[in-house]
Amino acid sequence: MTAPTRCPKCATEVSDPTQPCPKCGFVIEHPQRKRYQRRVVASAATMLTGYALGMLGTALQIDAIAITGLLLGFVGAVWLMWSMYLLFRTGV
Repeated sequence: MTAPTRCPKCATEVSDPTQPCPKCGFVIEHPQRKRYQRRVVASAATMLTGYALGMLGTALQIDAIAITGLLLGFVGAVWLMWSMYLLFRTGV
């Protein structure tokens, strides 16, 4: 459990920083939000690069490249889902 934080606008204690201040309604920025946003972008780029590599390997009929690319794309997709969950948990 995290310690209560104070609202920067009215100095009221807020027990859940992902929710707006109950007194003034100020939305407190989650400290990890920027990190989660970068993680979403990086995981989406990994997923797209992997699937593009997989399709290139398929088109060139090089199985090792195709399998590696599709596996990288799958891992990137799972990473993207996890990153989106973390980002949405902070309150979009």
